[in-house]
Amino acid sequence: MELTFACPTCGQVGLVPDVERADQAVCRRCTAEHPLHPEAVVDARLEACPWCLTPELYTQKDFPQAVGLIIVIAQFAVSTVFWYYEKPLITYAILMASALIDWALYPRVPDVTICYRCSCQIRGEGSNPGRRFHPFDLGIGERYRQERIRARELRDRGASVE
Repeated sequence: MELTFACPTCGQVGLVPDVERADQAVCRRCTAEHPLHPEAVVDARLEACPWCLTPELYTQKDFPQAVGLIIVIAQFAVSTVFWYYEKPLITYAILMASALIDWALYPRVPDVTICYRCSCQIRGEGSNPGRRFHPFDLGIGERYRQERIRARELRDRGASVE
């Protein structure tokens, strides 16, 4: 499994190529070290986040959102032009082609498992054993968002946050 993280010191995106064998993550920019939790991976199966040990993780397609947005905007713009020139069959054909491309790509794009608390991404074999982790849940996401806000407020006041 591969772990992608944001360094808490400098914000640089880092990578741990083999989470099962690594005991710490090291930032390439500032060389800050962060310990990883080996108990998060049991029998090559992900049980919790290796970075923060949070058991609540979610999955999403590992496809760049910007590329998906560009595809949608492009098909909308082109189909709108044909709709303006009163060519509904071409308009519907463009929309159908876009839907078919999406239908063909969806099963081929792998999933990535993401931690609600620290937003680390885990990819590879065993990152979602038996479909244990589900798509993003707004209720859980909001709970962790509120936790981050409270931690930031405490940090701004000078209190220690763990």
